[in-house]
Amino acid sequence: MTRRASFPLLLHAALFAMLLLVLALRPPAEGTMLLVPIVAAPGALASAALAADARLVGRGPGRSLVVRGTRDRITARLRLGDALLLAAPSPLCGDDVGERA
Repeated sequence: MTRRASFPLLLHAALFAMLLLVLALRPPAEGTMLLVPIVAAPGALASAALAADARLVGRGPGRSLVVRGTRDRITARLRLGDALLLAAPSPLCGDDVGERA
């Protein structure tokens, strides 16, 4: 009986953990975000962000870019599949991301 009960419990725990991860990485409506290239070059992403009136803050992990702007304006400039737009958590992007001029 213990084996039957453990599978649904593990499934619920995995779904809950996935939900927390999605909520943690969901980009804010406005603020600092991480642009992670999928098929587009980082230069093309920088151009798209600047065209959306976003400010380039710096480089993120790998080939990603840290930008500050409005999520809807940035996503309107990106083609589907070019990049992922994520929240820019301080441990990944540095503690002073929002403080740079």
